[in-house]
Amino acid sequence: MENAFRGVVHSGCFTDERNLALVVSHPHPDGDHGGGPGPVEEWREPCDSDTYRSLIDSDFDPDDVSFEVDAFQHVALCTNGTWTLEELPGSGTVETLCHLDSGNLGALLSYGNSAFFAAIRENGHWKSFEYQGLPTGLFETRACFIGADVVLGGRRSYNSDSSSEVGLLVRGDGAMTWTHSLGQVPGRVLALEGCLGADGTRFLYAGGKGLWMHADDGWRDVHPYLGGEVVFLRCFPSGEVIAGTTKGDVIAGTGEGCRVVGRVGPIHSAERFGDSLYVADAERVYRLGPSGFERCAIPLEDSIGRYATVGRLASGGGRLWLAGSHVLASTLDGSTWTTHAVR
Repeated sequence: MENAFRGVVHSGCFTDERNLALVVSHPHPDGDHGGGPGPVEEWREPCDSDTYRSLIDSDFDPDDVSFEVDAFQHVALCTNGTWTLEELPGSGTVETLCHLDSGNLGALLSYGNSAFFAAIRENGHWKSFEYQGLPTGLFETRACFIGADVVLGGRRSYNSDSSSEVGLLVRGDGAMTWTHSLGQVPGRVLALEGCLGADGTRFLYAGGKGLWMHADDGWRDVHPYLGGEVVFLRCFPSGEVIAGTTKGDVIAGTGEGCRVVGRVGPIHSAERFGDSLYVADAERVYRLGPSGFERCAIPLEDSIGRYATVGRLASGGGRLWLAGSHVLASTLDGSTWTTHAVR
């Protein structure tokens, strides 16, 4: 109980078990039990399980992947085993947290379901970078990091069949500036994801009514027959992509072609670990490996018996990590999990 965390864990990125960063609420938003952000000294106070349970909203939907709260504005940072709690600048909720170059952290925040601004942590401090130079009238925007740059896409018309403009934002003096368009996607963008390959190749995917990959000649459809809209994307330096639809279809492949590999609940996370791909919906984690698509056993309760909604997957330090609503766990083999205290 001394090691319990009073807030809700959303996601994280990991170097090893002594060096990691977690997106968290602080503390639990219900009631007066330390309501609102407070000093780290208060955050470190022991958590009483009876007090905690009295704060839980009995009406919250355990299938809601927002994990009881809809605003995550803090990062719990563990450096060489020592925890600190940091509040990100500005308003909005953290949607993405990732490692950038030279050990820096990057975060993307949203407000009202649209990409809002980037925050970058350098030399121990967070600094916000608002977007500038965007085409007039973009709305319902989505964003992702590709290296230290940001790619942003949004609709230019309220017409349901209108295309979305996608462009590259490069970091400048206090802002991420739109430098050029990457072309138009035929429909609204509900998911946007990119990464750099080992040789510096830029991979970029967009999802909505289709699944598209950006190439030198523009956007091309890589999986035209969808059972629902693509609302989740994750790609890897190998060029592989995982997509999830509103119908629960899990789509895997590369820019040369993708296929449906399973149907589960709508997924919100995916990771490559070892020779397998892992995906998570609100209740379970699944592995796509040489033997096919199978469900994995995972920890669902923390040390004081709180139910843990399944969270985001990430790899680091030779482990696969699971950051759930009230549990942080890792595995070396994809089967046996170890839980970790969040302090």
